[in-house]
Amino acid sequence: MTSELRSWKREMIKHRDVYIGGEWVIPADGEEIELENPATELPFATVALAGPDTMAAAVHSARQAFDGGEWTSLPKEERLRRLERLGQYLADNAARYGDELVQEIGLPLAFARGGVMSAAHHVKYWANTWRDYPWTEERRGVSGVRARITKEPVGVVAAIVPWNAPHSLSASKIVPALLAGCTVVLKPSPLNAVSLRAFADAAEYAELPPGVLNVVPAGGPASDALVRAFGVDKVAFTGSDATGRIIAAAAAATLKRVSLELGGKSAGIVLDDAPLERLVATVPPAFTLNNGQACAAMTRMLVPRRRQAEIVDAIAAEVGRLTVGDPADPGTAVGPLAFRAHYERVRGLLDGAVRSGGRIVTGGSRPAGLEQGFYLEPTVVTDVAPDSDIAQQELFGPVLTVLPYDSVDDAVRIANDTAYGLSGAVFGADPEQVEAVAGRMRAGSVHLNNGLSVDIGIPFGGFKASGYGREFGPEGMDEYVEQRAVFLDGEPFRR
Repeated sequence: MTSELRSWKREMIKHRDVYIGGEWVIPADGEEIELENPATELPFATVALAGPDTMAAAVHSARQAFDGGEWTSLPKEERLRRLERLGQYLADNAARYGDELVQEIGLPLAFARGGVMSAAHHVKYWANTWRDYPWTEERRGVSGVRARITKEPVGVVAAIVPWNAPHSLSASKIVPALLAGCTVVLKPSPLNAVSLRAFADAAEYAELPPGVLNVVPAGGPASDALVRAFGVDKVAFTGSDATGRIIAAAAAATLKRVSLELGGKSAGIVLDDAPLERLVATVPPAFTLNNGQACAAMTRMLVPRRRQAEIVDAIAAEVGRLTVGDPADPGTAVGPLAFRAHYERVRGLLDGAVRSGGRIVTGGSRPAGLEQGFYLEPTVVTDVAPDSDIAQQELFGPVLTVLPYDSVDDAVRIANDTAYGLSGAVFGADPEQVEAVAGRMRAGSVHLNNGLSVDIGIPFGGFKASGYGREFGPEGMDEYVEQRAVFLDGEPFRR
């Protein structure tokens, strides 16, 4: 461990402003909160959160920038050039903002810096998608009429992002929205009120016109005001299904467009002939990545009953080799959970599983030598029912629940029997059988002989309570456009 990376050795960070209309503004109606480093349980920053009036000012700024054409009037290639500058700024400063993210949520150093760097990758990907996107199409209707179909920017976008992967999830909304011609109010979680200032700094560096991108951390009342604001045309949200329901209901009053990327309880079905070495290589990272705080994490593993002991022992042994500790140490694989209440919730679900007869095969405790911080050893749990809380609720921690099955039909039923449908996996030696089982899973993504993959060129989203709409791929651009039909024939209407 290098001493210069120990985040708690630095001075207290103080930010009392938010970014609106191209300026740093102190919220008159806001509040200041203290952020706690999850690795030390010590405060490291004081930050400002906007109140409803300040949020209304941000919406007004974005509305003016859109309606006034400061952004849409720029040639598309010029919009792209400025976004490339935004991406380059984030790439050049990934260490700075990534190190702040380590302090905010305890993400291991490489993942934190990589998350900031991913914003630059988003710009490169969306630039190519933008060039190939069908912005205009001419079509002849059934009656013979000719029409031009154009894709128009949806307007002002409220981008509401969670704390677990804030830079990549912000970029997945900001970049396609701005390329489409929209303006954006980015609402970070209070936990990321330090590191997501990166996008405001990048907007200034890229010379985005005032109001095109606003960065406004806020708590509940101001966030509610943002969703309900008449001046917002579209809400793009990533987060929990509970909050997603609240947002959908609040947005309904103004009939604004909404996309929701919500939680998951992803299952991996292990077929009887699945190679053990493949499971050992892919399952542990699939549920411990991002300290287990990933919506698509594979947190349930369904195994043939006759192979349960063999598979559980092998996975447990591999999980036991993972380095848990200081997230600022480059050698750390798993850091602490992000904040106290979340840590206590995960511990509570584990305790409940044990009280109900569940068995913790490995992990489940605070690692030796880490007396402070919200640390939890990567954990494998067995002997619980498929309808138990630990097998049904999204834990958002490094916990894998192993459930036995007696037939493939039984496995598919258990895999699909949750409220969620974000991701899934199938492991086996017979490609045809693996494909056939994968086709029966009710999930937006299914991985064959792999636990977890995400690619910004492939649409990502879920079924059921995992939300609606898609991010990534050309489908992600669809979320930020409206379609207009221009009828080209001048003849009067005839039945």
